[in-house]
Amino acid sequence: MYFFHEDSFITKSQKSSLSGQKLLEKLDTKTLDQIKIFGLGSEINLVQLQGGGWQEKISNYEADIAPIQDFLINLSQISLGNMVTDNPEHHERFQLLNPPDNIEEWEEGRHGFSVNLLRGDGTSVLSLLLGKERSNGQGQYIRQAGSNKIYLIPERLSVYSEVDDWLRKDLLALESNQIKSLELQSGDNISVSLSRGDAETAWVSVPEKSNFNDSEKINKVLDRLGDLTFSKLLKKYVLSQELTDSPAKEESLSIALFDGRVYSLNFSKKESLDENYLLSLRMGIAVEASESADAEDSDLRKEMDAFNQRVNGRLFEISSWEAKELLFSDQ
Repeated sequence: MYFFHEDSFITKSQKSSLSGQKLLEKLDTKTLDQIKIFGLGSEINLVQLQGGGWQEKISNYEADIAPIQDFLINLSQISLGNMVTDNPEHHERFQLLNPPDNIEEWEEGRHGFSVNLLRGDGTSVLSLLLGKERSNGQGQYIRQAGSNKIYLIPERLSVYSEVDDWLRKDLLALESNQIKSLELQSGDNISVSLSRGDAETAWVSVPEKSNFNDSEKINKVLDRLGDLTFSKLLKKYVLSQELTDSPAKEESLSIALFDGRVYSLNFSKKESLDENYLLSLRMGIAVEASESADAEDSDLRKEMDAFNQRVNGRLFEISSWEAKELLFSDQ
C-alpha cells in the first residue's frame, strides 16, 4: 500500500531504473533538422538550413541562433529525477496530457509544452512533454511522449512560447561615421535634410529643403541606427488587415552611406498598435556606386540582395520611442 501526493515520491519500489539518467546522452546537432514546440496556444517550427543557421518555418524568417543554442544546451543537461507515477489517469493533474490536434483546444490547466527534436529523415531524436512546476520546492514534471511515466526534473526548463521570441531581431547596425546623409520626408514634404562631406565634418542642413540644426536629435538618430531592432514581425494577413482598417500617417527616412549603400525606412502609425509603429525597409545602391556594384562578384551587390531578401516586403513593429527618435520627434 502507498499514498499519492503530487509533491512526494510514491515509494522506493516505484523508482524507475531511468532515474538520474540524462534525457539526451548525446545530441548531434548536425543531424538535427527541426525543433517543434507546441504550447500556450502557439506553435513554433524551427528548421536548420543546409548552409548553416536556422529559420522559423511559419514566418519563413531567420531565427536567432543564440536562444536555440541555449535551449539545446539546457535540454541536454536535464537528468531525470525519481519517477512520480506511471498512471495515465494522473497526466491531466500534472498538465501532461497529449497536446490536442487543434491548437485552439489547448488548455493551460490541462496541457503543458510539447517539444520534438527531429532528424532530417523525420525520425525523432526526442519527443518530450513539459508539465507544471512543483508546488512546494523546485522542479518540473515531465514525461516522454508514448510513455505513461512521469518524472520530476530538478530545475524548470524554460521554453519560449511565441514565434517572435525565436527570431533574429536586429535590423540595422550602422556606425555613425559611415553615414553621409539623412533625409526625413512626411508625405510630399521634406522636413529634414542633412549631409556632410566626410565623417569628420559637421552636418549641414540643405537650405532649400529644410532648416534643421538640432545636434541632440541628430545624435539620437545615429545612435538608434547603430542598434535598430524590432519587437514583432507582423504576419501577412495582419498586415493586410492593418492597412485596410484605416489610413495611416506615413513618414520615410532615407540614409545614404559613404560607401554607396542607401537604406529606406518607412514608418506608419496605427492606433491599434498601442502607440507602436510599423516599419518597412530596404537597401539600395547610390547611382555613383551602381556601376561597380553591377559586377557579378560585387560584395555591395551581394549585401544588398541578402538584406532585401530578409526584410523587404515585411512589416516590423517597433516601439514608439524608437520610432520617434528616428523621426527627429520629441512627442
